[in-house]
Amino acid sequence: MKERFPDPAEFQRLLPHIEERLDAALEKVGDSAPENGEEIQSSTRYDANFNEAASNEAASNDESTSNDNLGGNDSNGNSNGNSNRNDFDQNSSNGNDFNGNNSNGNGDRQLGIAPENGLTGLGYGGDRDTQEILHEYREAARANPDSSRHQADLAEGYAAADQPHKALRQYQRALQTQRENGQEEMPDAHLGIGDLCRTFALSAAAVRSYERAVRLRPERSFYRWKLAVALAAMGLYEQSVAQMSKAIELAPRDTYYRFQLADVYLLMQRDDDAIRELQRVVELAPRDDYYRLRLGAALIRNGRARESIAHFERAWELQPQNASYRTLLRYALTRNGQEPAISVDIDILDLGSYDEDFVRRIQRMAEET
Repeated sequence: MKERFPDPAEFQRLLPHIEERLDAALEKVGDSAPENGEEIQSSTRYDANFNEAASNEAASNDESTSNDNLGGNDSNGNSNGNSNRNDFDQNSSNGNDFNGNNSNGNGDRQLGIAPENGLTGLGYGGDRDTQEILHEYREAARANPDSSRHQADLAEGYAAADQPHKALRQYQRALQTQRENGQEEMPDAHLGIGDLCRTFALSAAAVRSYERAVRLRPERSFYRWKLAVALAAMGLYEQSVAQMSKAIELAPRDTYYRFQLADVYLLMQRDDDAIRELQRVVELAPRDDYYRLRLGAALIRNGRARESIAHFERAWELQPQNASYRTLLRYALTRNGQEPAISVDIDILDLGSYDEDFVRRIQRMAEET
């Protein structure tokens, strides 16, 4: 039977016990700088901001609002049709998401662990039953009680099966096994705990877990990205930019990291920096229609409507069957004074509800100041 999705408060009560295990497991790592000499800012330095940011975060989770400043495609720069992205947090009831799933058709590019950390390599994503796979993981963990890797795989399986309590306890068991047997520290366990914390909008706890993963594997761009996302969810934008920039330095041709760095810049009102990153993204992924739309919207927001038209035109060329793209091109033309504003409203009358919502989102991105 599928486990009842727990109350966030109940989940949060488990965290202090988990963090005790995490701290003990990291005694060997300590707070020293990684081997490459780069200092990773300790989460304790964020603590002064945590209470205020966490309070603001909790308040925002009680509202049914969304921040339309964000958007994206998969971590390889591939997109299909429209995208719907909102905020940096990962609480789906609030419409908040800032992770890198693939999009389908006019689909939502919403929250989800990016493919690099998904379960497709472990047997998920095919025709096999989730419970069947979980059973195999349980048997493997029982047969190898001294293997922290098997324990962590089972935890990941629980997380994928929407059983976060069991996942959290299993990650605890994996870290305890690792410590008792003197095995190498597992950054994936910290990453998994961070993902669970973000599911419940516990961004401060997620930051601490992601930081541990980064300290253990400072050259993994994916870990840096995860930490940057959690920092942005708390409004710690400067720290988020630092981590996202490091991810880009490690993976300079990854368009998704650059795209999300641009989103952070937009939240910081650093429009010129955002446009620069989006232009680079378009250079790296010239056939990505959504990136074109977002660059066009950023240019309009920056008072450069004339420059935006070419990008809206190109997006429509890439997706000629998409009526919302045609409407957005007309919107860019009206912002440049080439068509009357009423023409956009007339176009919208012929759109379906989803396409209309998508057009409105891009318009809001272009008009926010």
